[in-house]
Amino acid sequence: MKIVAQISRVLVGVLFIISGFIKANDTIGFSYKLEEYFEIFHMPFFAHYAVAIAMFICIFEIIVGVALLLGAYSKLNAWLLLLMIVFFTLLTGYSAITGKVTDCGCFGDAIKLKPVQSFIKDVVLLVFILIVFIRNKDIKPIFKNKTIQSIGLFVGLLVTTFFTFYTYMFLPKIDFLPYKIGNDIVKQMEYPEGALRDSFEMVFIYEKDGKQIEISLNDIGKVDTTYKYIDRKDKLVREGYHPPIHDFKLYDASGIEFTDSLLKGADYKLILIQKTITDSRKTLEPQIARLAELWQQNGKQFWALTASPLDEVELYRHENQFTFPYYNMDATPLKSMVRSNPGLLLMKGNVVVKKWGAYNLPTYEVVKKYMK
Repeated sequence: MKIVAQISRVLVGVLFIISGFIKANDTIGFSYKLEEYFEIFHMPFFAHYAVAIAMFICIFEIIVGVALLLGAYSKLNAWLLLLMIVFFTLLTGYSAITGKVTDCGCFGDAIKLKPVQSFIKDVVLLVFILIVFIRNKDIKPIFKNKTIQSIGLFVGLLVTTFFTFYTYMFLPKIDFLPYKIGNDIVKQMEYPEGALRDSFEMVFIYEKDGKQIEISLNDIGKVDTTYKYIDRKDKLVREGYHPPIHDFKLYDASGIEFTDSLLKGADYKLILIQKTITDSRKTLEPQIARLAELWQQNGKQFWALTASPLDEVELYRHENQFTFPYYNMDATPLKSMVRSNPGLLLMKGNVVVKKWGAYNLPTYEVVKKYMK
């Protein structure tokens, strides 16, 4: 059993560290996933602290993994690991049963797991952690000197905290999203030749004997006067291929689509991303206005995208004397384009050249350095 305990120790420790670092690489993305859970469980209060909670979970997950590998505070750490995995197993189990959350965010956007896969992963991990918990006496410290052990934990905490805050302020070090630098947006929207599309079936909803039932188009002839019509819907019967980018659409205040206008042309273009105006980091407006002014003076396109209502945005635009219009886009692609509010995207044609977050928005001179 000692060998099994040591194998469990290494597997659990390494997995927690990897999982924590992947999430710490993109704490904003992880916070979006937490917001989904807070909404499902009717806990809107916690949504305001989603980023802080995401950071804490990332740091905590890595440190318990480091502590397990070092053999530090083994009893306390075993309890923390057990409580954590029981909580996550219940959460992923709920997602697997209800299907309300399609991805737990366990490994960020690096490895997408379906709810059932996440639940199975947590059950397997629970088994290994139970071995660590039961055979805790076999988890010996690597360093007998407690001072060295404490220094190791402190260094781990320091590095993890620095990395977490750095990626929060200056965007993920490794971008797993379809809008990463070097990607062609149009190509990310294309369907490969022969790729299957989603297949839907027309279904009619009727009520009979106080119960609602679904009836397919083939069986509609069986409906008689004892059935009461309720609704009609399209039911997914076969899921097809979904391109990495499938929701990139922008509209002006009149509802006219400008997607093709943004994507056409091979010249450089700057795109300002403000998921919502109200949550956008303040005091940056003068810098944005100056950058846009110089950019447009050189005959280049400056675009601004937001999910906020454009009538509210118009007042904000005039207050800050912005010389560019805003366009509406769904919040989901905006979250993926830049993990920052505001954020900036430099494109050459349809290829992403560079990204900047709110804490390092560039001047016009800096942007020019990335234009070849």
